Amino acid sequence: MPRQEISTEIKRQLDAIVSAAQALEATVQDMAQSAAAPAPAQAHLPRAMDAAAAAATTLDLTEGQRRICERVINVFETGTLEGKYGAISIFHDGPGRIRQITYGRSQTTEYGNLQELVRMYADANGTFSARLRPFIDSIGQTALVDDDTFKDLLRRAGNEDPVMRTTQDLFFERRYFQPALSWARDNGFTRALSMLVIYDSFIHSGSIRADLRNRFRERPPARGGDEKTWIREYVAVRHAWLTNHSNPEVRPSNYRTRDLGREVAAGNWDLAIQPIMANGVPVRDTPPEADAVMRMAAFDGGPAFGAGAVPYAGGDDEWCEHEPPAQTLAAAPFRAAAPFDAVALAAATPAEMADRILNHPNIKLATSHVSGIPDSATARQNIIDTAAGQPARRSSYGNAPGGTVRLDADMLRGLLALADTYSFHVSELCGASHSTGSRHYRGVTADFNFINGQHISASHPDQAAFRSRCQALGATQVLGPGNTGHSTHIHAAWPT
Repeated sequence: MPRQEISTEIKRQLDAIVSAAQALEATVQDMAQSAAAPAPAQAHLPRAMDAAAAAATTLDLTEGQRRICERVINVFETGTLEGKYGAISIFHDGPGRIRQITYGRSQTTEYGNLQELVRMYADANGTFSARLRPFIDSIGQTALVDDDTFKDLLRRAGNEDPVMRTTQDLFFERRYFQPALSWARDNGFTRALSMLVIYDSFIHSGSIRADLRNRFRERPPARGGDEKTWIREYVAVRHAWLTNHSNPEVRPSNYRTRDLGREVAAGNWDLAIQPIMANGVPVRDTPPEADAVMRMAAFDGGPAFGAGAVPYAGGDDEWCEHEPPAQTLAAAPFRAAAPFDAVALAAATPAEMADRILNHPNIKLATSHVSGIPDSATARQNIIDTAAGQPARRSSYGNAPGGTVRLDADMLRGLLALADTYSFHVSELCGASHSTGSRHYRGVTADFNFINGQHISASHPDQAAFRSRCQALGATQVLGPGNTGHSTHIHAAWPT
């Protein structure tokens, strides 16, 4: 084994031993204190600690729950599930709002803890350690935000050197995750969603800010408060604080509290309702090896969904934003309408077809994204722009690339032909965040989440025939119930 790998492995093992010893010491002290303390009278127990709650006083995350917490934060910070170790962003959020570097998988700042991270990496003798070491004493003392050599070394270390990735994993664990977990346990929190909310605050704000805690009355559970009420009120207060922040660059980060608030409202306290949408990216608790199996299953088309149905031909790992609850959509039963003459349809321009789609009684077009992020890339706006002879806009959050694309004429013809037989709701065209490289971004894809007034599911009586009809109309990638990430809608993509 190379000397560098031996050094890194020895350091990892020593860190594990130290952490285990510290945990054992803390446990012994807790046991000693518990033995010495008199048992409190039942009347003096905090109001939230009845017999059931008293039995669950420690926050213990499963591996899956911990993975959810880490992945959501990675997405919040760098837009990817595993995090971008070489990512650098520049914001005016340093001391006095000066520009500063934010760096790494979960983003630490130049005037925050970047010096500690770089020092750890230098001590681990990584590929770029010698070249980064001269910068260490200047980090946080002398502005390096415009030093291209320093920034290039950080990027290369994060992108090319496994030692930097290992160092960052250890750094973010020590500096943010463990302090957040300790704070949660010390204050009596026991639910996985509570830990996610608290961890996000430690990553984004460095702590649970005292000024925000003072804006609502509920006490932490260790002091007799109700855990769910505290979390709910804290998320609401933090959302208002971010939304109205005095620094305009901070305000857009309220997507964090918006998404966390959605999980609180859904009662997802154990993080069991999945996927969790993090800034438009779906997050699940599956381990990396299971993710690979799921991708292979998607390539094979998943379970059969009916005679004559369209298998997934493979080629890319496709997922889409999930739909909002059925009651928020306005899908109507099928209504007879005069179809386009076949010859006229074949000769129609995209603008003419888009105009027809806008006014068709059997076609409804979504005016918002499931993510809740407002933009001008909704399905309806895509068709409005096309009817005006303009390219349709793509979203700029999550995996979405931004920019514009022309909607495909064959896809538009397919929508009009489908409307001769079905009524349906189009939830997305080229907007929203989908898998990297999705055909949505190429303007050849439509997502349908209602057919004939009924929400898509495996039991929908028309979904198999609808998918077969999409294939007959030229779609070469048709996904729906039975395919990973498409249990509640049908995804139909025409050739690019």
